[in-house]
Amino acid sequence: MRPVVEATLSRLFVIMLLLTAGCSSQHSANEYSVGMADAPSAFESAADGEQIEVTEDGAVDSEAVPAPDAALETERQLIYVADVRLVVDDFAVVAGKNGISQLVEKYGGHTADLTIDRNQGRARSGQWRARIPVKNYRVFLDEVRELGIPEHFRETTEDVTAQYVDLDARIRNKKRLEDRILALLERSAGKINELIEVERELGRVRGEIERMESMFRSLQSRIKMTTVTINAREERGYEPPQAPSFGSRIGKAWSNSIYGIGEGVKNLVIGLAGLIPWLVLIIPAVFLVRFGWRRWRSD
Repeated sequence: MRPVVEATLSRLFVIMLLLTAGCSSQHSANEYSVGMADAPSAFESAADGEQIEVTEDGAVDSEAVPAPDAALETERQLIYVADVRLVVDDFAVVAGKNGISQLVEKYGGHTADLTIDRNQGRARSGQWRARIPVKNYRVFLDEVRELGIPEHFRETTEDVTAQYVDLDARIRNKKRLEDRILALLERSAGKINELIEVERELGRVRGEIERMESMFRSLQSRIKMTTVTINAREERGYEPPQAPSFGSRIGKAWSNSIYGIGEGVKNLVIGLAGLIPWLVLIIPAVFLVRFGWRRWRSD
């Protein structure tokens, strides 16, 4: 009985040693994993492929693009483009001192392109391409329409909110990267070739900042200033086309028939006029042939 008890106690002792060793190894592995997770690396790859520095406190200053939800929290950025065609009785109304150019100046805009056609024998016409502040855009269009009869109007709207937010975030991130490089350059006491490499990287970052800022200014200009193209032509007594009534359709059919008959008579007369020279040549030739044939038979 005693050997059995001793064997059982020995087995229990071995099992307890194994359990203790397993817990100790698992605890050590967990401590190792936590230590590796907390240890900062020198550089990590950002979303757009830029090298970013991880600080000692674990903060990451990345070049990543802002989350898509950022565009939803920003005021919508829209670009308006409009095209207007006017018909006027007197072209001087739109080209004179109270015309389109003066309206552009009145509402704080400027004329980017102007073309006037005053060739003799043709109706006068002109084209204005104006940049108008978006806050005055609707009022400006209303006054332009009053100068004549709007024959055509087209407006397009482009939502560039996501592009605006993305470009603004990239510029700010690049400037933070520039500040880090400047700080590194100030406290750097390395070799000359290392300093040259840092300055070369600083020049590259500043070049990208200037390029993106130029794109951002262009985008802001297109958002703040609407592009309006105005085409005006002179036509006296112009009336806008209307949907034809039953009586007008009958009148049009009648006039088309009369016109067709007249054109047919004209074509017939023209054809006969073209045949007259041939008849002048053919008729004498026929008489000569008959006269010669009769003399030949009589001989």
